[in-house]
Amino acid sequence: MKRKLYLNTALSLVYQVFTVIIGLIIPRLILSSYGSGVNGFVQSITQMLSIISLLDLGVGAVVQASLYRPLAEKNEAEVSNIYSSAKNYFAVIAKILLIYILCLIFYYCIFKSEDFSWLYSATLIVAISISLFAQYYFGICNTLLLYADQKIYIPTLVNLGTLILNAVITVVLLSMHSSIQAVKLAASLIYIIRPLYLNYYVKRHYRINVIKNPPKNTIKQKWSGLAQHVSNHLTMSADSIILTLFSSFKTVSVYNVYVMPLNAIRTLMETTSSGYKSFFGNLIAKNDNKKLSYEFNCYEIIIHFIVTIIFSCVCILLVPFVLIYTQGIYDANYGNYTFSYLITLAYAVYSLRLPYTTIIIAAGRFRETQYYCVVECILNIALSMLLVKFIGISGVAIGTCISVGYRTLMSVYYLKNDILYRRLRTFIKLIIVDVLSVVFILYISHFFSFHVQSFMDWVVYAFIISSISICVSSLIFGLFYRQVFMKLINKVISLVKKGE
Repeated sequence: MKRKLYLNTALSLVYQVFTVIIGLIIPRLILSSYGSGVNGFVQSITQMLSIISLLDLGVGAVVQASLYRPLAEKNEAEVSNIYSSAKNYFAVIAKILLIYILCLIFYYCIFKSEDFSWLYSATLIVAISISLFAQYYFGICNTLLLYADQKIYIPTLVNLGTLILNAVITVVLLSMHSSIQAVKLAASLIYIIRPLYLNYYVKRHYRINVIKNPPKNTIKQKWSGLAQHVSNHLTMSADSIILTLFSSFKTVSVYNVYVMPLNAIRTLMETTSSGYKSFFGNLIAKNDNKKLSYEFNCYEIIIHFIVTIIFSCVCILLVPFVLIYTQGIYDANYGNYTFSYLITLAYAVYSLRLPYTTIIIAAGRFRETQYYCVVECILNIALSMLLVKFIGISGVAIGTCISVGYRTLMSVYYLKNDILYRRLRTFIKLIIVDVLSVVFILYISHFFSFHVQSFMDWVVYAFIISSISICVSSLIFGLFYRQVFMKLINKVISLVKKGE
């Protein structure tokens, strides 16, 4: 079982490395080819289209949690019932998506017509939306089944292949000075390969009887999953949507350039949690509480250690990176230190909460924790809408930071009384170690700061800062959590010896 965990995590990390690299190159090419206005427009459409996933209502997470036990027990009848119920539900979502696309075309053509023509807007929205439609109509149920069965490596390999192919085609089209519509249409057509292959794989390797009218209430707690899903979506999407409604496309472009590397890091962190989600779900299904508690403690410490290293570096390196990334682009102001610090803090807190929300979802505790999610949504939207009017782009970062912080604290509190029954002092100690590490990293790094004028300067600076972060964090975490670190070091040594 752990071999699958390591394989899933390793391949997911490889995929995310490619995602980060390609995710930095392609938007920069689009930005330089079409300008901040078109870049902001594309990001705005992408975020507005992502709202359709709210209609998932959290069913995806509930379906995955519901599949752990029947897969562990090899109960094919129950797996078929759950799969069929989910398939019927997502088919309805696909139809609603078509209506929503028409509404988006109407909105952009009428209310944003001063920026782009209606034909330009309509064709771009259709080009971007094709892959999203295919995902809901074909792919989600198969992906959830493979994730629940700890076969994350299958969709990951497919995603990696289509990601690289899309990058190559995009670069070719941009070099040919193709329209942005052609570039996005090509991407959508390539990404249709994903759901088609997964549909073929599941049919070949699983005995699933697709039932036209499965029993009602097959997927329990699907309405309770709504709060979890809406919260996660709005936390990551509300800022861009609010800026679309109350600001300019250029501001949206500035926002997305800053959060682009942060989203890459967030996705990287979530990738590790997806592997652990099915791992913890399997342990919970088998009632192996002792091993569950031990594995969670190790995972929690490692996540805090990684978050401390990564976001200490981001705090120092993000603005220099953005200024280098946008060199030669003068139609918007991309230098904003206040926003950089605030949005980095928000993403750091979000990443810190992953161990706690991961085990809550793995245990299927949707109904019990939905109140925390609702409050997070309200805090995020209300504060962001209020503050954006007074302090602009930094206002949405503050709203996100406060709402994410609330959900993190409440998730930790919930685990005190359920699933793990762990003391709050365990979390408080970790936070103290995190803060102590960050303070030392920032203090020491201050003596190594220099003016970054080129990408190579930034690479050298990043190497220095990351080296400081790794050394300081390793010393401090090693001092407080010696056993976990010794186990981790021994594991690495063992893997190296096997490789030899």
